[in-house]
Amino acid sequence: MTSEQRLDELRNTAATATTPPAITYYDLPLLKAPVWTWEIPLYFFVGGAAGTAAILGLVAQVTGGNAQLVKDARRIAFVGAVVSAPLLISDLGRPERFLNMLRIFKPQSPMSVGAWTVALFGGAATGALLPGVAGNVSAVAAAGTGAVMATYTGVLLGATVVPAWNTHVALLPIHFGASSLGSAVSLLELRGHRHSALQSLALGAAIFECLAMVAIETGEDRATAPLRENRLTRIGALLSGPIPLVMRLFGGKSKQARRVAAAATLAGSLLTRFAWVEAGKKSAKDVGIALR
Repeated sequence: MTSEQRLDELRNTAATATTPPAITYYDLPLLKAPVWTWEIPLYFFVGGAAGTAAILGLVAQVTGGNAQLVKDARRIAFVGAVVSAPLLISDLGRPERFLNMLRIFKPQSPMSVGAWTVALFGGAATGALLPGVAGNVSAVAAAGTGAVMATYTGVLLGATVVPAWNTHVALLPIHFGASSLGSAVSLLELRGHRHSALQSLALGAAIFECLAMVAIETGEDRATAPLRENRLTRIGALLSGPIPLVMRLFGGKSKQARRVAAAATLAGSLLTRFAWVEAGKKSAKDVGIALR
């Protein structure tokens, strides 16, 4: 083969080769969509319910409430703490990533605050199961960190640049807190507790969930559209707000009505967390919102 023939062969090969085009910043999305999988919304739900249960357990103890209710609340907090850490670590991929977040405490970072809260809450919720003074002191610590567990996830979402989350930065912590309260009360009711105080707390949570539902459904801004158009949002809102509210108001003293209300609240609270995460993923892909 002559040099000219060899040169022609190389030219033909180059002409027919399928070289992928180079990726430039024009090909990248303006906002990075959340890459969270199912573990994170489930963690939001479990951690919130566990944190609020720790608060309810302490309040019941301080006010001289039923001893069995105090024990059940502490057990719910403990189980939630045990489940929360593995869910968070599973999403991170490797345990050392979670440990790395504990190397430095950054109060300005919701992620850092969250990692430390999970660790401290886990230890306190475990210690609260101990008898005597040690258990009581740990219960106070569990309630304090539990308050953060119930609300910081809303702060975490609102602190991002994702439009559907950032637009509702004021609503999210209260929304998640009320939802966590309803979940914790519902778990205690399903354990057989029928105290009037629990009924009142559940009614308050359901009323707030109804108000949150109205705020989202009547919002006309583009950033809220991913929430309004998400079927999970509406189903979760109905199960968290109107359905348990009606069952509790008109169910009288029926145990069955309260069980249905409790089950609906738990399902709605869980679906709500998934709905917010999915709405955030969709919102991040909408360039028009990001450029407003």
